[in-house]
Amino acid sequence: MTPAKVVDGGWSTDEKGWKLDPSQAEHVRKVNAEAMARIDRTHTGYPVCGLCGQRVIKLDRFGLCSKVSQPHQDDRAAARADEKAANR
Repeated sequence: MTPAKVVDGGWSTDEKGWKLDPSQAEHVRKVNAEAMARIDRTHTGYPVCGLCGQRVIKLDRFGLCSKVSQPHQDDRAAARADEKAANR
């Protein structure tokens, strides 16, 4: 069945939440794979965070993304300490 022939694209809900009609699983997988491939093509050439590997539009001066997780904070603090030591 194509999504146009299935009510609500094959999605329904019951007491446990949303579920997809098994006949639509392959179609949904293909649509998601195509969307992810399009995103990957769009992001080609974007800079990559030196710590986590996330692609971003712009890195900070330490070569990191904008995340504020503890490892990112620690890496920035270490880079600041190295800058201070270099300026002595």
